[in-house]
Amino acid sequence: MCGIVAYVGEKSVDSVLLVGLIRLEYRGYDSAGVAVIDGGEIEIRKQLGKIRDLEEELRLHPVSGNIGIGHTRWATHGEPSKINAHPHVDSHKKIAVVHNGIIENYHLLRHELQKLGHKFVSETDSEIIPHLIEEELKTASGMVEALKNTIPKLEGKFSFTVIYENEPDRIFFARNGSPLVYGKGKNESFLASDVSAVIPAAKEEFRLDNGQWGWVTKNELHVFDENGKEVDHSLEEIKMNAMELDKGGFEHYMLKEIYEQPDVIRRIISNRIDGSTILFPEMALPLDYQGRVTRIIITSAGTSWHAGIIGKLYFEKYVKIATEVDISSEFRYRNPIAEGDSMVIAISQSGETADTLAGIHEAKSKFCRVLSFVNNVNSTIARESDAFISLMGGVEIGVASTKAYTAQLLNLLLYSMYLSSIKWLSTPEERSELITEIRALPEKIETVLKGADQIKEWAKELKDAKDFIFLGRHFNHPTALEGALKLKEISYVHASGYAGGEFKHGPIALISSEVPTVCIAPQTEIYPKMVSNIEEVKARKGRIVSIYTEGDTKVPEMSEFSFAIPKTIDVLTPILTIIPLQLFSYYMAVERGCEPDQPRNLAKSVTVE
Repeated sequence: MCGIVAYVGEKSVDSVLLVGLIRLEYRGYDSAGVAVIDGGEIEIRKQLGKIRDLEEELRLHPVSGNIGIGHTRWATHGEPSKINAHPHVDSHKKIAVVHNGIIENYHLLRHELQKLGHKFVSETDSEIIPHLIEEELKTASGMVEALKNTIPKLEGKFSFTVIYENEPDRIFFARNGSPLVYGKGKNESFLASDVSAVIPAAKEEFRLDNGQWGWVTKNELHVFDENGKEVDHSLEEIKMNAMELDKGGFEHYMLKEIYEQPDVIRRIISNRIDGSTILFPEMALPLDYQGRVTRIIITSAGTSWHAGIIGKLYFEKYVKIATEVDISSEFRYRNPIAEGDSMVIAISQSGETADTLAGIHEAKSKFCRVLSFVNNVNSTIARESDAFISLMGGVEIGVASTKAYTAQLLNLLLYSMYLSSIKWLSTPEERSELITEIRALPEKIETVLKGADQIKEWAKELKDAKDFIFLGRHFNHPTALEGALKLKEISYVHASGYAGGEFKHGPIALISSEVPTVCIAPQTEIYPKMVSNIEEVKARKGRIVSIYTEGDTKVPEMSEFSFAIPKTIDVLTPILTIIPLQLFSYYMAVERGCEPDQPRNLAKSVTVE
């Protein structure tokens, strides 16, 4: 969840690190810092708060040099504070470390080191690392041997980078679970949690695997495996470009990414559909295995979990396969009953979600094959699955997922149709009818986006509400869950999502004129049931905000606020109904003075369990 960037080259390191850290802001953080070898000595600058606070610290107390490491911290062990901020150093301030992940045995290691005379100043698990290296250097021949001996003592998932005064032209690193990528430029080398931090300067990359460690200079990369054997590696051209990281004239990344959804859907259609044939060329599972699948288990977290619930409905409707959906953090602990013909589907925007990755390992331990749906095809989840499907959503910077969610929905729908063709459960004509409706989606999304000003006005009138209820049924029950989550995480307003049929089983007690109820009521087969829910709210003098199908007159007449979406078939309504709710959460955040792209306490990639 933290962000790491490291640099060695010919440029002024402080400016390079600051640019890299700004590029990693989307991951979420509460403090930031850098360590630089300046005039042969390590200089540390760090601050609680935003990177602009670190930038001011560097203005007041500048550093110079050509090698250094930087970090944005999201607190796990120890409260957010300047002392707990990274980088951390050893007893003599000759070793500096920035670390992502959790050292699970740090209590034991800390106790052992304290007995040897080491003094700790922070509450973090990360401070263990420079002290362990310091202790190993007492007997090791140099940093390489010390690092080799340190890594096996660390339990947990982590990545870290290290600079050492006595070897001022090298950055050392290790990776075990948390992402770390090497970037190569002209006479310069980078290490980062995400390649977005180092473009456009870096032109080539090498993504480190679990258990790998080593060191870099401005022109060299040396990688070793767990046994200390040097690993052959080859660099790949970086495909991402700097334009993808630009806001494109929008005030926030989140708003830009909401507006990118028509193009995302077009890209998926262009790459996945050929006539009545659905294509997944990157997906490596054998056809005979897919034809034998008798059970699907979906494991995911947060927004991806909501997509998974809709995916369950797709698989059961089109493929007639019993499908379960598990929250990733619960899946691995319930000892799931699974067998060879059960397929586990993991869904993750980042491809680095720690809980989902742990679920993959649990599934593979039971000899299940794993198919992952990921936006980052070079991610750990993609590499450790038996096969993956690219979401094709493009780079998503905003912490609150928007375009990745609709990309997940469409890819899940298309994959359900793909499976139905393998199992001879659908005809080309049936698939063509659905594809015709899918091809109309981009224009329909653009129609929804044209109504953004109407939703902005809602936010102005509702910004002081303390609680919201979201109601939906069938395909739009998960939309209610997702709409409530977006509002909570971006505008800090409490919201709860419910299935409409559960409304009378408790939540209806919350209805009052102070609690707006968002009713997702497109004209689907369960439309009359949602109308009944709206009547129940109206009878109790609740404020009704509704999403309805254009042409419907009943729902808007019953609502204080209402927004029309274009007519579409039932299975596609979640792709349209979520977009006004994404816009609503965004404008609520803006009206309430919240930061949509960097909501408090949240991180884009949850890389710790």
